[in-house]
Amino acid sequence: MQSDLAKKDILVLLIVSLIFRLPALNQSLWLDEATSVLAAKNLGITELLTAFAPGDFHPPLYYLLLKIWISVFGAGEIAVRMLSVTFGVLTVYFVYRLGTFLFNRTVGIVTALFLATAPLHVYYSQEARMYALATLFATLSVLYFAKLVATDKPSYREWLLFVVTTVLLLYTDYLPVLLLPFYALILLKQRMHFRKYKKEWLTAGVSIFLLLLPWLPVFIEQVKTGLLVKSNAPLWWSTLGRTSIKQVLLVPVKFMIGRVSLYNKMLYGGLMLLVSGFFGVLFFQAGRFFSKNKFLWYWLFVPLLVGSILGVWLSVFSYFRFLFLLPAFYMLVSYGVISVGKRKLRIFAATVVIVLNFLTTYAYLTTPRFQRENWKGAVSWIEEQPIGERAVSIFVTRNQRDPYFYYAKRVPAYGPEGLDDNTIDTIYLVRYVQPMFDPEDRLRRKVENMDYKKQEERDFNGVTIWRYTK
Repeated sequence: MQSDLAKKDILVLLIVSLIFRLPALNQSLWLDEATSVLAAKNLGITELLTAFAPGDFHPPLYYLLLKIWISVFGAGEIAVRMLSVTFGVLTVYFVYRLGTFLFNRTVGIVTALFLATAPLHVYYSQEARMYALATLFATLSVLYFAKLVATDKPSYREWLLFVVTTVLLLYTDYLPVLLLPFYALILLKQRMHFRKYKKEWLTAGVSIFLLLLPWLPVFIEQVKTGLLVKSNAPLWWSTLGRTSIKQVLLVPVKFMIGRVSLYNKMLYGGLMLLVSGFFGVLFFQAGRFFSKNKFLWYWLFVPLLVGSILGVWLSVFSYFRFLFLLPAFYMLVSYGVISVGKRKLRIFAATVVIVLNFLTTYAYLTTPRFQRENWKGAVSWIEEQPIGERAVSIFVTRNQRDPYFYYAKRVPAYGPEGLDDNTIDTIYLVRYVQPMFDPEDRLRRKVENMDYKKQEERDFNGVTIWRYTK
C-alpha cells in the first residue's frame, strides 16, 4: 500500500514537471542553441569530435546525443528541445530518489515538487543545450556518491554507477567538476569510511581519470582557443562570466525567481528583498539542523566557493553554469520547510514557494521579453521586405550567424567582408553583439560612408537590425 502510494506521488510529480515544460517550446532558437542544432544536424560524428569540438568550450556528449535525437525526431524547435525536457523530467524523479535516500519520503516529494515548478529549471529544460543533461547526471552522481558513503558494504553496482554517472557528467559539461572538491571534503569528514574503502575510492578516482583521458588533447585545444578569445575579444570574454559581486548575487536571485525581472528597478529590488528574506528564513531554519543536513550545505556551497575563486581568472562564473546545484538549493529549502514547528506554518511556507515558482514560471512562459532572442522574427521580417536582387544581412563577426542560418531561406548573411561588394542595394545591418566585437562601431560607419542611408530600425528581443538602402 505504501509503495503504491509512493508510485502515485512520483507519477503526479512527473506529470506536473512535464506540463510545466511543454508550453512555449516553439519560441525562437537563440545563438548557442542554433549552433548546437546545426552542428549536430550537419556534421558527422568524426567532424563533431575533431573539427567542431576544438573551437567549442564544452565536452561532446550532449552534441552526440542531440545528433542521434535529430536523426529520429528532426531539427525543429520543439523536437530539439524535447530532449532537454526529457532530461529535466528525469531529474525531478532522481531528486525525489535522492531526497528520500538522504532524509525521508517527505523531503523527496517536497524537493521534487519545488524543482518540478522551478522557473530556472523549467527554462533550461526547454533549451537545446547541455545544462539540463548536466543537472541530471550531477544528481545521479551525488545520489550514488551518497549511497557509497552511507552504506556499510557498498555493492560493486553502486561503485560502477558512481564512476559511470560522474564520467558522463564530465563528458557533458566542465564546471560540474567542482563537485569533486565537495566529494573530497565529505570523505575527509568521514575518515573511517575512507580508510575502510581506500582501495575502492582510489580505484574509482583512477577509473574516472582514465575514462576522461582520451578527451584531454581536445580539452587542451579548447583552452588555447579560449585564451585566444580572451586576447582578441576581451569584452566578449568578460561577459562569459568573471567573478564579481553582481555575478555572485545573481546566483541566489536566479535560483529563486529564474530569469524574470521588472522594468521598475525600485519595485524589483523591494520584491527581491521580500523573496530573499523569506528564503533566508528557510535557510536559517535548515541551518539549525546543520549536523543532520551538512551534506546539503557542502553540496551547494563548496562548488560555488571554488567556482567563484576560479572565476577571478577564468570566465566561468555565471549563474546558469551552476544549474547542476539547483537540486541542492531546493533540498535545503524543503528541509527548512519541513523543519518548521507548526503544521500550518509548514503548509504556508511550502505554498509560498510553489506559488512563487508558478508565478515566475508563468511570467517566463507567457512574456516574450523573458524568453530567448527572437531570431525567427528577425529573419522573417528581413525576408518579408520588398527587396531587390542584392539584399544581404551583414554581421559584425562571422561567428554569430548560426541562428540566422537556421531560419533564413533566401537572404544571405556575411561578416564584415560582405561590404566588399559595392553592388548591394539593401543592407540589413545586424547589431547583435556589436558592443563586444565592434565597440568603436566601425562597421556602421563604413556602411554609412558607402552612401547607404538608414531607413528603419527594429529590435527582436535583443536582436537589433538596421535597414540601409542606397
